[in-house]
Amino acid sequence: MREILEEILWNIYYLSREKMGAHGDARFFIINLVLKDIHSYTGKQLTSAVNDLEKEKLIEKKKNYEGLVLVSLTEKGILRAINYKFRRLNYKREKWDGKWRMVAFDIPRECEKGRKALVYRLKTGGFYEMQESIFLYPYECKNEIESLVEFFKIKKYIRFGLLDYIDGQDGIKFKFGIK
Repeated sequence: MREILEEILWNIYYLSREKMGAHGDARFFIINLVLKDIHSYTGKQLTSAVNDLEKEKLIEKKKNYEGLVLVSLTEKGILRAINYKFRRLNYKREKWDGKWRMVAFDIPRECEKGRKALVYRLKTGGFYEMQESIFLYPYECKNEIESLVEFFKIKKYIRFGLLDYIDGQDGIKFKFGIK
C-alpha cells in the first residue's frame, strides 16, 4: 500500500515542478489531475490513499469555490516524494548509454544538514562513491538531484556532470552489473 501513497506524492510533486498550479494557488492541483495517470488501483484505493496522506500530514486538501478537491504537498510530503525517487533509483536497470552521471560537491559547515541529506540519498539511490564528495551513477538522475538540492537549498555547492569516460571504470561498471 506504500507504493500507491508514494506514487500519488510523486505525481503531485511532478505537477508542482512542471506546471503552474490550479485555480489561483500555484501550490494546489485538482485531485483528478493528480490521479489520472495512476491506473493500477481502484477508485476506492486511491480515495483511501489520499485520505491517509492527509492524515500523515504529507498533503493538504481543500475545496475551491467550484467544489473541486485540490491538493498540495506539505514540506514533509515533498521530502517523502524525493526519498521515494531516490529509493527507486537503486532499482533502476536500463540499457546503459555509456555515460556516467557525476555529482560533486563542496558544502560548507553551515549547510551540514543538506550535506548529510545529499550523501544519505545518494547512497540510498545506489550511487558509487568515488571520493568523499564525488559520486557516480550510470543512468539518468538529473531531476532527482535537482529536486533534492533545491529542497535543501544547496544548489550553489553542487556540480552535476555527464562523463564519457573515467579511469578505472571497469570496476565501477562491475558494481552496477554493466557489461
